[in-house]
This record gives sequence, structure tokens and C-alpha cells, in this order.
Amino acid sequence: MDWKEEIGNQIKEGRKDQFLEREDLCKRVDLHVNMIGRYERGESGPELDVLIKLAIALEKWEFKIGEHVVAIKPAEGETPSSRPRQLRLEYGKEYVFVHGSPPKIPPSKEDSFIIFEQQKKTR
Repeated sequence: MDWKEEIGNQIKEGRKDQFLEREDLCKRVDLHVNMIGRYERGESGPELDVLIKLAIALEKWEFKIGEHVVAIKPAEGETPSSRPRQLRLEYGKEYVFVHGSPPKIPPSKEDSFIIFEQQKKTR
């Protein structure tokens, strides 16, 4: 596997980890959606300035190339992206979150309802 394919796989994995579609990522980094696809397929390799934009958008601070690691770090005193993580839900599925007082999101054709359930206290 050459370096373009390695970077491309990491971009694709990072995008999926962030629950982003290519269109979402291209808006964040100001690139055409076809270019994102070319990177992900390993047909092209991003220039350093583009790789930095991708790292920020994906909150991915290291890219492995062969036995080497390219680390992207924010300037001293700056913090990485403070953008809230996106939650993407699949239509027609019920989701229950198990942390603290979890919301329950039942599937619905008309409206979406988020129900907060009380956890049973154990003694």
C-alpha cells in the first residue's frame, strides 16, 4: 500500500468516526466532494495545508505513513476544535443511551420524541 492509500484510509476512517458524510467534510475543509473521494481512494494525496484542515475537521491529530507518524498539533495556547460532536441516528431505530439520565429516542414517522427515563437507584 502506498502513502496515498494509507492517508486515504485514515481520512475515511476519521470521517466515519465523526459520523460525517463526504459532503459534510467538504464543507468543513472547503474542498470539492470529489477531491475528498480521491483522497479516500488513494488516488491523490493532500498537500500539507489540506492535511492540517482535514486533521482539524476530523479531530485526528496523527496520521501514520509506513513506519512514520505525522502529528498535527495546535499552536501553543490554542485548543483543538471545540465543535460539539455530531450525533447521527438512523431512521426507524430506537436508541437508548446508558450514561447518567439517558434519553430514549423511539422511532416515529410523524415527530421525534426524546424521553428521559429515570434510572432505578440500587442500594
